[in-house]
Amino acid sequence: MELALSYMIKKIDEYAVSVLGIPARHLMEESGKAVAGAVRELTPLGGEVAVFAGKGNNGGDGYAAACLLLNEYKVTVYDVFGKGQRSEEGKFFLGEFIRLGGEIKKLPTADELSASLATVSCIVDAIFGVGYSGELSESEKNLISIIKRSTARKVAVDLPLGVNPDDGSINDSVLSVDVTVALSYIKPGLVSYPAKAYCGRVVLSELGLPREKLASRFGFNSTLTDNDWARRTLPTRPDNTNKGSYGKALVITGSEKYKGAAYLSLEAALRSGAGRVTYLGCDSLRGELLSRFPEAIYVKHREDTEAAVRLSRESSATLIGSGSDTSEKTAELACALLSSEGSPLILDADAINSIALYGGAELIKDSPRTVILTPHPLEFSRLSGLSVGEIQDNRISVAMKYARENSCILLLKGAATVITDGEHLYINGSGSSALAKAGSGDVLAGLLVSLLSYSKSPIEATALAAYIHGRAGDNLAGVYSSYGVTPSDLPREICRILLELERPKI
Repeated sequence: MELALSYMIKKIDEYAVSVLGIPARHLMEESGKAVAGAVRELTPLGGEVAVFAGKGNNGGDGYAAACLLLNEYKVTVYDVFGKGQRSEEGKFFLGEFIRLGGEIKKLPTADELSASLATVSCIVDAIFGVGYSGELSESEKNLISIIKRSTARKVAVDLPLGVNPDDGSINDSVLSVDVTVALSYIKPGLVSYPAKAYCGRVVLSELGLPREKLASRFGFNSTLTDNDWARRTLPTRPDNTNKGSYGKALVITGSEKYKGAAYLSLEAALRSGAGRVTYLGCDSLRGELLSRFPEAIYVKHREDTEAAVRLSRESSATLIGSGSDTSEKTAELACALLSSEGSPLILDADAINSIALYGGAELIKDSPRTVILTPHPLEFSRLSGLSVGEIQDNRISVAMKYARENSCILLLKGAATVITDGEHLYINGSGSSALAKAGSGDVLAGLLVSLLSYSKSPIEATALAAYIHGRAGDNLAGVYSSYGVTPSDLPREICRILLELERPKI
């Protein structure tokens, strides 16, 4: 699903009105219908509804909704700034609300407003939307504080107060709502943490806009991954192909300390479509792995850095770091791979930790390879120098900045995983706390190296791996609960997800 940054929304509206000939009043009317529908779902007929309307189009959408609700509810519109509406269409719906018998109030005192809201069933936030930037005034902060204390259900028009639409960060005045009615397009901030926790259920109203025409006119570089996107993105697998058609994956994982990581990453790689999977990991694990996975190719002498680099150069994609142990040796091999020519290189877990601790992170930027990093927030903290708090409060912006400055692809793990190359942004639409267990990341890394082996687009393959991995966790949680899913359950479920995407039900 395409996501739109805030600066694009105004351009899309202008294009729809001036080029496509869609009346601005029609767009506002459609917005009002969507908001009114959300209110109806939350509010028993005859209840009280309070609409807080600003002076811009967001407020106009609130007036349009109020017109539709007036015969079903006791509706009060508060003119937050006491300035009515700026646009002609906003003025129309304000006037229409009055003509229909609606009452518009200026904001009363704090005590009076608190008392009025005590009997309200639903509050509509139509104050700012995506057009707001800057600091709230003290009076605005006080208003939000009163709305927050109300026990009424809450609906946000396009964007809850205090949410950054583009990067999902929040400010101290953020308003938690039950439903956010996203207009024309969903904004990245609505589906990324920390903001996602405050947006409730996100309902999209496309306002009748012609999506195909807009897609050809505007460059949408942000995507929320979903099943339809995954079906389009998964490479096809024609019958007249052979193992050479699907690449060679090299897996350098596991150690005496973390043997399980080798099992998990290797099985995931074998079950995800690579034509050949080679294991160059912990020597003492080869016998155990061979008895479990005879399909893989096993190579000795991981300590021979030059041999490892040669093997990687011959491979279609290389993974290093899952359970490899944080050490100077791991850092040395990771640096050698970063400095060499070759196919896409995934640095996971201990490879990231090792170059962060022993040096080599600077090689990422100038590597002749396509470098994919798959850190969780603590690993990314070690690599970037940012605190975990800074990262979690600004997941999109810090990820995009790092990827852009270091010419790499970054998969920042966590709820609503962020995948970016600094220009394109993917937010993962799958996954849950079922994956919040040691070993889940090893499975993701193995899946990713396999997909990279036969995919044309590294950034799409990375986003696809995150989505399939998350879907596997979601499906298994429906069987075993989010508590009971183990990472070793994931590889076989990944196969079922691939089957579903390859042969969707008709």
